[in-house]
Amino acid sequence: MAVRASDVLWKAGGGYYDDLAPGIGAGPVRPDMNRPLVRKLAALLGDFGERPRRPAALEVGCGPAAWSVWLAQRTGCRVVGVDIEPFAAELGRTNLAAARVDGEILCRDAFTPEANRDLWAQFDLVFSMGVLEHFDDPVERLCALGQYLKVGGHIVTTVPNLHGVNWWLQRLADVERLQMHVVYNATQLRDAHERAGFFTEGAGLLGFYDGFLSAPGVGASPRRRRAHRWLCLATNLAAAGWTRLCGERVLPERRWLAPHVFYRGRK
Repeated sequence: MAVRASDVLWKAGGGYYDDLAPGIGAGPVRPDMNRPLVRKLAALLGDFGERPRRPAALEVGCGPAAWSVWLAQRTGCRVVGVDIEPFAAELGRTNLAAARVDGEILCRDAFTPEANRDLWAQFDLVFSMGVLEHFDDPVERLCALGQYLKVGGHIVTTVPNLHGVNWWLQRLADVERLQMHVVYNATQLRDAHERAGFFTEGAGLLGFYDGFLSAPGVGASPRRRRAHRWLCLATNLAAAGWTRLCGERVLPERRWLAPHVFYRGRK
């Protein structure tokens, strides 16, 4: 079955950025490094290897560009974000301005490289978080992203792990939104990248649990919304309690719980 179109999610009022948009101009939005999961994501992005000059990073499907802000401030790299949705791109521009980051947000389709020749071979890192799973032609999409990397540059991709508990919570919240996703495991994600010509450095599950990975769509019934919210809160509190009790060293990354699947490779 073809993946259901997800364009509506990224627009104003579409649900994905609704909670974030009102406050984004009041101060910069950055990843919360107090969370173990976020620190693991940061570790994937923050190592550019040995570079003779200032590195450059491209965030695909950037939205508010929170990770671009973090990368620029943490590593000093030059950042560029690309988003096809004007509303999402404007959120990114607002956030970079609030953080006083000298970066650029482009409202373009990153998957049409012929229209983006000015970006070819310009970046040491190309990354996307929660983008690739919305398309059923991943190899073609990844080949397009490879055009923007320098030789030896890195690609990092994360997608939601919609297996186990995460699948059931998303199905409860909104079946239509679930159908907007291709469900990946680590082997499938690695295979797609390798078929696109990348050399694998790592692939697997990332994180212990995130009760708020799933979400209802704008058309979800109030009853489903209440049930979903209650279950997300309850499971997230249980996971937080386990984390405090056992510490970060005893946080297993399991197929039926982990929030993300990741890939890191190089061109």
